[in-house]
Amino acid sequence: MRFSLLIPAAAAAAALLVLAGCQKQSENAAPAAEVAEAEPAACRRPADSAAAMAAMAQYEAEAIAAAEASRGAGQPAMWTLKDEDTTLYILGTVHLLRPDLDWRTAEIDQAIRSADTVVFEADTTSEQAGRDLMKFFTSQGMFTDGTQLTSLLTPEETDQLKLALTELSLPIEAIQPMRPWYAALNLSIMQMTEEGFDPAAGVEMKIEADAKANGAAFEYLETVDQQLGEFAALDNCAQVDFLLMSAEALKQGTDVLDLLVSEWADGDAVGLGALMSSPEAFGSEAAYAALLTNRNARWTPLIAGMLDEPGTRLIAVGAGHLVGQDSVIAMLQAEGYEVTGP
Repeated sequence: MRFSLLIPAAAAAAALLVLAGCQKQSENAAPAAEVAEAEPAACRRPADSAAAMAAMAQYEAEAIAAAEASRGAGQPAMWTLKDEDTTLYILGTVHLLRPDLDWRTAEIDQAIRSADTVVFEADTTSEQAGRDLMKFFTSQGMFTDGTQLTSLLTPEETDQLKLALTELSLPIEAIQPMRPWYAALNLSIMQMTEEGFDPAAGVEMKIEADAKANGAAFEYLETVDQQLGEFAALDNCAQVDFLLMSAEALKQGTDVLDLLVSEWADGDAVGLGALMSSPEAFGSEAAYAALLTNRNARWTPLIAGMLDEPGTRLIAVGAGHLVGQDSVIAMLQAEGYEVTGP
């Protein structure tokens, strides 16, 4: 089965523009268990696969055309929400970047310097965060009953996955103990790091270093369990679909990821929204809800509530959360808040 170029990038885009917690991965995969004797839990595919593929191709073409036709201000987008004694800067970020990309601007530097508090999606860098991540990956990312990943796939899907793994020189045994969502993110992050994307060059890492030097406090919009729990709660079929898209992306390179970063660096909220703000961009309604809309809805009242405390906050979250009709920005505006920006 051949996927389009844009759709398979969704899992990688999640790590790049949406999901901060997966910057860190467990360094040592658990040893593969004995192969479980189970019939493949094949998921139901569209009856008319040709029509489904045509629809995907049309979505891709329209999304890329809309992104390329749109233009931003030439710098990463930042919004402002304020009242008499509180200023909230809301900056879209990229969690992994190529180290040579210069994204800093005078406006962003001023927002970092003036912030009493910096707000990130989740704590992913402290020692406690490391323990929480490892605990979650072990309990929710790995099979604990001897199940093998390929027991959830058809023979054809297993062959497709094996072929894609050759791009990373990775045997399928390395991911057999992983649940599909965790395998998908591991493959996406491995691909990005091999192509030069670096968590240490990500926007949050740079902001955190400067904010610590300035004596700023830190707050978070969600816990590791809340963030990654959205992924782990997807049913097996949605997880398998996400894994297969990630596998296909290994063969297609990082062209779409580079386009996403280019749109972000240009501050093109409209173009970025065209690429990311629909269920089609993530392969299913379930994945779109888990990665974006559920979390956006949870964050919006938390951000609005920050207006009750005087001072200046810089809220830095994945850019995918701030663009399109289901974004945090759109939700705040729907609640009557005046958010200024691009």
